[in-house]
Amino acid sequence: MGDDEQLDKVAEQACRKRGFRLEGFVGGGAFKRTYRVTEKSTDSAFALKILKSGMSLERTSREVSAMKKCCHPNIARLLSVDTNTLNGIDYLVILEEFYQEGTLGNRILNGPVFTRKEVLGIGVMLIDAIKHISGHSLVHRDIKPDNILLKTDKTSPVISDFGLVRDLTETSITQSWLIRGPGTPYYASPEQLNNEKSLIDWRTDQFALGVVLTEALFRIHPFSSSTTDTPMQIVERVATRGEQGSLFLQETIDRNLPVLAKMTRPWPIQRYRTPSALLEAWNGYSKEDT
Repeated sequence: MGDDEQLDKVAEQACRKRGFRLEGFVGGGAFKRTYRVTEKSTDSAFALKILKSGMSLERTSREVSAMKKCCHPNIARLLSVDTNTLNGIDYLVILEEFYQEGTLGNRILNGPVFTRKEVLGIGVMLIDAIKHISGHSLVHRDIKPDNILLKTDKTSPVISDFGLVRDLTETSITQSWLIRGPGTPYYASPEQLNNEKSLIDWRTDQFALGVVLTEALFRIHPFSSSTTDTPMQIVERVATRGEQGSLFLQETIDRNLPVLAKMTRPWPIQRYRTPSALLEAWNGYSKEDT
């Protein structure tokens, strides 16, 4: 039985144990699989996440601890954590809120193009959520469209998946000899791509959020030099701290959003120094559309 089939069996077992109906597979990645389940007594929907066996217990513990610390309307709420055993193997089972509208990534790929006003509204909420995360000395390190869920109004975002969270009050568990640090390369900052652990702080999430908001509004990456660039070429340009793309910079001028250019500068010191400073700058542009 393959890993995915094993996790499917664990999900079925977890549902029987908790009185849920297994509605179907939602998505998966390197570390977990997510399922939509409903509580039989109430028909309420939830997200059931099964972590793969062999996962770092320390990293898993940090993910759970981080989610327990966070309480914010734009951060996914952890409802319960449990363990299920199948064929002698223990699996961590996490229950979270479920968001029917799917991910920001799906909206970018398949939905209508966001307006400037919509992106400004989404940005305010996500910056405030990152401010909250930072207030607990945490760095998410995997802010990307597929880790941002949408509420029923389709424009209220929720940050999820703290599997790569870094707690700045604890010793890093990423090996220093690794060429690249944890994260999704296309959205990662230069300090992540180069595993420069001493430079990792909330501004790492600021960079990733700047990439996400740029993609939502302009449908390009800030470091794309042409429409024919491959993701690999873009990632290499970020890693080597190359120049931001001229098309991107022109778009920030045309749409009057230079805040995006500052958020995605190659060096952390070039970005906004504090979450409050970023939020103040972003709110300044939001007021223009009110």
